[in-house]
Amino acid sequence: MLGRVKAPVLGLYGGDDARVNATIPDAVREMRRMGKFYEPRRFEGAGHGFLRQQSGRDGANLEAAKQAWPATISFFREHLEK
Repeated sequence: MLGRVKAPVLGLYGGDDARVNATIPDAVREMRRMGKFYEPRRFEGAGHGFLRQQSGRDGANLEAAKQAWPATISFFREHLEK
């Protein structure tokens, strides 16, 4: 599946999402092996789906969202405005 990726990838992950986060090291390794760009970012304390449930996790999801949006805009500027 990763072989079909043609664009740079930014992954935004809640630090408390053990199931999904367990897949990140293999994805990093495979994307590098294929010469593809993959930037995973974890936000400690945030849970799965933190962008859709910003009121959750005693403020950790909201804090993660506040960091994720500027990171996303920066990623787009870096990779799409070339």
